[in-house]
Amino acid sequence: MKYIYCLFLVLFISFATSAKAVMIGENIDVNHYEIHLNTIDFTNRNFEAVTTVSLTTKTNTDVIHLELKSLIVDEITSNDASISTFSQEDDLLIIKLSSALAENTQASFTISYGGNTFNESWGGIHWSNDYIYNLGVGFDSQPHNLGKTWFPCVDDFVDKATYEIYITIPEEMTSSCGGILTESISNNDGTKTDYWVVDQEIATYLISFAAGDFLLWEDTYQGMERDIPINVYVRPNQIEKVEATFANIKEITAFFEERFGPYPFNRIGYVSTSLGCMEHIDNIAFASSLITGTTNLDSESFIAHELSHMWFGNLTTCSTAGD
Repeated sequence: MKYIYCLFLVLFISFATSAKAVMIGENIDVNHYEIHLNTIDFTNRNFEAVTTVSLTTKTNTDVIHLELKSLIVDEITSNDASISTFSQEDDLLIIKLSSALAENTQASFTISYGGNTFNESWGGIHWSNDYIYNLGVGFDSQPHNLGKTWFPCVDDFVDKATYEIYITIPEEMTSSCGGILTESISNNDGTKTDYWVVDQEIATYLISFAAGDFLLWEDTYQGMERDIPINVYVRPNQIEKVEATFANIKEITAFFEERFGPYPFNRIGYVSTSLGCMEHIDNIAFASSLITGTTNLDSESFIAHELSHMWFGNLTTCSTAGD
């Protein structure tokens, strides 16, 4: 009996130590993600990418834990830390350092990775012919944050960061991502790289990307403090339906501003997706079936609901998955 008790105690201590060791984000605060989606293969439905994670240590740290789902890491480099080894265990990416970083040290890690993408019944990375997009949360996954399906991250509600996204796509395609499109560079090989910037600190599930044969419908809302661009990215056969579908978007935004304060992000943005709807910042995934070419209560309820999240859910965010 004494032997069994001792064995149980050892296993309990081991489990507790292990559980403590993988409290992701406990010893780091991520400040910024620079995401490069370099090669998107629409035929085989995979991509290759590089993400630089810039962080500040909260304690003396000799191991960095991040999350990455389904995708495989090829290489990790850093100019700020000496990397001993790295490994992947399910969704966990473990970076072991040769020597510890002191508390309050800033460091960046550049991670090369790729492979086949993950999606569940709703969330994750979705492919639809020559279209790709992400949905930042899922209904099946627990916890349901799914930023980890396209870049290595601290995938919770609390650790917020700024973002840069470089997305390389065929010249004839259009990207729609969170933030502001700052530059589009021709690579002189039939592809271009679009550069998007999010200056606000946001949670990982709220950053987004989409690419495909989109057309852009534009307008401007005269907001409480500034003029705000309205961007709606849709498939070509939907472009004539946007104006009527979104006929009351300015009135809806004014209603929210009057009650909750000035619009907090870069633009009012929607993108047509085969599945939706999801409140990504600047780039709300909006189910294509709701773009009807008529002003109707069903579509408007989703337009308004997702836009309301800019104040409640995006600016003010849950602290736990249970919330």
